[in-house]
Amino acid sequence: MRNIVFKLYLLFLIIIFGFIPETIVGQTLSVPENSILKASEKLIFSNPNEAIKIAIQLSKNENNSDFERAEINYILSKAYFAKGDYNNSLKALFALKIYKSQLSDFNKSDILISKIRILRELSLDKESKKLLSIVETNSELIANSIEKQLVKKALLIEKARLLYKEHEYRKGIQLLLNQEKSDIKVDSPDLELSLKLLLGDFYLKQKDFVSAENNYKAAYLITTNQANLNIYQRVFALSGLADLCFFRKEHNQGLLILKEALLYSQNLQNIYLQEMIVRQLNVNYLAMNDTLNYKISNANFIQLQSKIEINEQETVNSAYNLISKEYVDNYKQSKSSYEIILSNILLFILLIIVVFVIIYIKYSQRLKNLNELAKYLQITKTNLTKIQIEKKQEHKKAIILKETEEQILIKLKKFENSKRFLNKDFSLAVLAGQLDTNTKYLSEIINSNYQMNFNTYINKLRINYIVEKLKTDPNFVKYRISYLAENCGFASHSSFATVFKSITGLAPVKFIEFLNRDEKISEE
Repeated sequence: MRNIVFKLYLLFLIIIFGFIPETIVGQTLSVPENSILKASEKLIFSNPNEAIKIAIQLSKNENNSDFERAEINYILSKAYFAKGDYNNSLKALFALKIYKSQLSDFNKSDILISKIRILRELSLDKESKKLLSIVETNSELIANSIEKQLVKKALLIEKARLLYKEHEYRKGIQLLLNQEKSDIKVDSPDLELSLKLLLGDFYLKQKDFVSAENNYKAAYLITTNQANLNIYQRVFALSGLADLCFFRKEHNQGLLILKEALLYSQNLQNIYLQEMIVRQLNVNYLAMNDTLNYKISNANFIQLQSKIEINEQETVNSAYNLISKEYVDNYKQSKSSYEIILSNILLFILLIIVVFVIIYIKYSQRLKNLNELAKYLQITKTNLTKIQIEKKQEHKKAIILKETEEQILIKLKKFENSKRFLNKDFSLAVLAGQLDTNTKYLSEIINSNYQMNFNTYINKLRINYIVEKLKTDPNFVKYRISYLAENCGFASHSSFATVFKSITGLAPVKFIEFLNRDEKISEE
């Protein structure tokens, strides 16, 4: 009787508080494993660290069955994914292979879908699409009709996410809307949540703000009504709502939403979510001209990007190693001892080809970026004065005479050929004084003729200047970034790096690397 009471008490603590008291860790393994696993599974998207702690503790029990070990690994994979640890999540997923006989067709498909999500996050889209095809074929083998529909709906969402990455927004919306008319009718809050968030993202890209808001709010409501709060998905819902505030210029409201989202992402310890939110904070601070908070936030953003770059490199290496190992294992299982010797030779050649393809793809991508950048640099200077959109004639004629506008434009062209914009104290008022006009006229002319505000206009002139110097003066590629920033009129290293990347698409250091590589290629 006491044993039963103790088990019920322990299970209550796990479900309500999300942790196992350290004083009774030694006794937890005597509780039915499945009950504890189910309890820890509820913590995955609300408190992944505690879910991981419970699962690791349970994994130490030598009496665990293969089925229980498989369950533990699966929970670990999901919890690591929720906190952005894709490396350990992948390892847990691939470790499930040894328990393959314990897994149902539904479990196998669900594991493959989890792999697809991580590979997509790492931009390994080719591998993702390959697994999608496998899951699509295997889904027909699932006997349980509800489980089959769950897999099909999850597959549809993953296909839509790939369309989003390929900027096929209309196709993505149509695909998701069509599923509501199809026979995929299953009650799954998590899948419905993912679908609403994805629809919100698609509509946001299409600038259908009303539909985007409806879907983001619906997703947020789902996280509120769930028995176990899904903090991970709530961050995405808040991020989408903050984007809507930005487009509507409701920056203060957007900041409140983003600070809430940042707190959630910090609780999850997910640096990918934190980087996404901090990036949005930066944009809002810039829009509000809040320099102090922008500098603080941007410093945090740079640190997060560095961590992400290290994590992604490690995870990509692990992914290729795990995939290669899986190919090797599968190949060995289907061959006799004599055929294994030959297959190893072929596999070695295959691995060399894979490595070559990876290097070639990366090199080709860099060359593509460099060519696009070179093309951009050739046309930017001329386009700066030529980019004009259809003017709102009725509004402008009432304010600025056509002759006055033409005179100011002529003076602007002369100004662009000077180096006065390199002065870091240069302002709209200063330029207006030099052109014998007022700030209101000058600002409106720049906005209407160049389709940008004054700050962007000056920043583009400065970046074009320093880019030209980097291309033509060999000494400039040897200078520190801080010197380049000061040389072209920027007050700080960080603001220069941010503006440089936003205009050229590359960070200053990467740009210089491309120039050096291009020069070596030309010499060869």
